Amino acid sequence: MSRIPLLMSAALFAAFALPAQAGSNVSMANIVDGAPLDKPVTTLRDLRYRDMVRQQYDFSCGSAALASVLRYGYGMDVDEPHMIRSMLVGNDPKEIVRSGFSMLDMKHYVEGLEGFRAHGFRIDAGALYRLQMPVIALLDLKGYKHFVVVKGAQAGRVFVADPALGHRVMNEQEFVKGWNGIVLAVVGDKPLDARSYLVNGRQSIALARRGDALTEASMPVPVVELGLVRADLF
Repeated sequence: MSRIPLLMSAALFAAFALPAQAGSNVSMANIVDGAPLDKPVTTLRDLRYRDMVRQQYDFSCGSAALASVLRYGYGMDVDEPHMIRSMLVGNDPKEIVRSGFSMLDMKHYVEGLEGFRAHGFRIDAGALYRLQMPVIALLDLKGYKHFVVVKGAQAGRVFVADPALGHRVMNEQEFVKGWNGIVLAVVGDKPLDARSYLVNGRQSIALARRGDALTEASMPVPVVELGLVRADLF
């Protein structure tokens, strides 16, 4: 094989093997009638983790799930390292690394924020179809305890934002099998961002009622209007 074909093969391999950076433009000069073309590129990985915080450690699914709701649901400037540092206060770091954060840890953190409240609820699977906001749930996946953000359900499918795997769809039976029926709802004094994929990234449940329900901050239990109708657990 000559040197020129080898160089061309190497150039093509490099062009397609190297992933594009998020939000970057890929130059396609001289492809269409000799005219340069710059096209914005979003990778599949970017789409998978769109509007959510990806967990960086085995124990940090809870902090990443909560950071996702606060950052991409309510526009709060938080990231996972900040969440971990803040939620470690008053906890044994070794125990957290071994077992992870709890919903109660999340609730305590949220209640330290101005304008936010957190409620723990026990609900049934039917309530997932009526959710008007993302909530946090704990799953037991073959012995591995893992927090995810639940966006809603439709036609036997549950839409989740998984801090480890990104946005995905779970079979309802599979979800319920590993779920203890408890969710954590984070409610702010301002409405959720309806443009966020964390909030509207599912094919069911209109957004119209969400803004009205959340703007009434003086209501003692606004989450009742968001599809959570069972007694507040914690």
